[in-house]
Amino acid sequence: MSKLQFELSRPIEEAASKIVGAQTASDIAEVLEVPTGQLLHILYAYPDDKKYISFDIKKKNGGFRQIKAAKRGLRALQGKLSPLLAEHYKLRNSVHGFVKNRSILTNAKQHKRKRYVLNIDLKNFYDHINFGRVRGLFMAKPFNMGDKAATVAAQICIFKNSLPQGASTSPIISNLIASELDRKLSHLGRKYKLTYTRYADDITFSSNNRDFPENIAYYNGSNPITSDCYAGKLLEDTVSSSGFTINHAKTRLQIRGVRQDVTGLTVNEFPNVPRSYVRNLRALMHAWSKFGPAQVENIFRQHYAKNKSRFIDDEKYYFKEALYGMLAFLKMVKGEDEVYLKLCLHAAELDTDPPETIKTMKEKYKMYDVFISHASEDKNSIARPIYDECQSKGLVAFLDEEEVSWGDSLTEILNHALGKSKLFLAVLSANSIDKKWPLREINTALARQIEGKQKFLPLLVGSPGMESLGLTSDLFYITWENNPTEIADKLVEARAKFT
Repeated sequence: MSKLQFELSRPIEEAASKIVGAQTASDIAEVLEVPTGQLLHILYAYPDDKKYISFDIKKKNGGFRQIKAAKRGLRALQGKLSPLLAEHYKLRNSVHGFVKNRSILTNAKQHKRKRYVLNIDLKNFYDHINFGRVRGLFMAKPFNMGDKAATVAAQICIFKNSLPQGASTSPIISNLIASELDRKLSHLGRKYKLTYTRYADDITFSSNNRDFPENIAYYNGSNPITSDCYAGKLLEDTVSSSGFTINHAKTRLQIRGVRQDVTGLTVNEFPNVPRSYVRNLRALMHAWSKFGPAQVENIFRQHYAKNKSRFIDDEKYYFKEALYGMLAFLKMVKGEDEVYLKLCLHAAELDTDPPETIKTMKEKYKMYDVFISHASEDKNSIARPIYDECQSKGLVAFLDEEEVSWGDSLTEILNHALGKSKLFLAVLSANSIDKKWPLREINTALARQIEGKQKFLPLLVGSPGMESLGLTSDLFYITWENNPTEIADKLVEARAKFT
């Protein structure tokens, strides 16, 4: 049996056109570029344990969600079929799950600053999509497959008569099946002046109307904060007529003035993560710092895994994967704000081999204790000895030759370092006071001192002419007497006072 390739050799658009009107298993095999016998063997001869691997992941509510991921042969078939189906999906404005350039963030943005936000959850969403529904999907427009081809295509996508959560075909199949539901709920939204969106099985309606329509949702009581919320009959009938069921335990109608959540993000003013999300990130990093990577990995595996088969590599740090995934999610929602940057820099301190994004962030936002400004003629005799002494005493010092690499922008790196340094050590010598770069750095640092953002510390070498340096003549200075250790000690004192 030949080894299956995971990608099609022909363009996606061409293959997607050929799947329309397929009549036989051989037609499906030809489109997916696999021998017919091998296709049928994978679908009908493979035992279940050769088709999928199952594991559990912990949900926010404390329960577990079972993930069924296809193994190699079936995974290759699904990976080829999925983009072909996506080519025939007509995306609606209301759909934000499993589609390009949309996410829980774009979903949440549709409902910010609203008087009412209604969340409903579709019960057992994937389980409601069975073999018959998927087979019927392929026999209808736009695929128009024959009975045999539709049966084979459905077998690729279905496992134990439901859509497996973890298969690459499941997201696009669920969106295709839910198209009729989206059409009906969008119609309800327009009729009652509501904003409607769906992210997978999470459905949201929001409104600035004075009253929320009771046939969509209502409170069982007069207090909207303490009363139970129920889906209205019209909404429930509409969902049921599309082949789905509302999970009434998760129905929530949130009013302005209390925290309104949409797919895990608060939307009262703008989409944001809950405060608990950042607290959890800080707690994870604290645990990492306290226990070390090996012990915290063991704690993570014991706490977050019901089925230990999920963790198949003993040398891998799944804890760090989860942590960096949480950081990436935070960036998607909040951007590179101060909270995100501080967490990234903390991670960079803890991890000896962080992802490239964290390494880049570390370099981009690295903080320095002292910027050593000097002329190149004074580098080896003065600047370098001071730098080495600073390093030995735990001071983070900036010396250009340590930070600038071939091809880097000198201006960009110097400006960044100047802006991220607490202290500015100006090596004032006959070599530096008339040079372009040192003078530019000195003038920038003096302006930052006036603004209270930096401490300017002049170091006099010999007897340079100070008249051209203006404000520096009024500052107390120390002199260079081949005393780098003494100067580094004074810089440690200055840092303590300026912090």
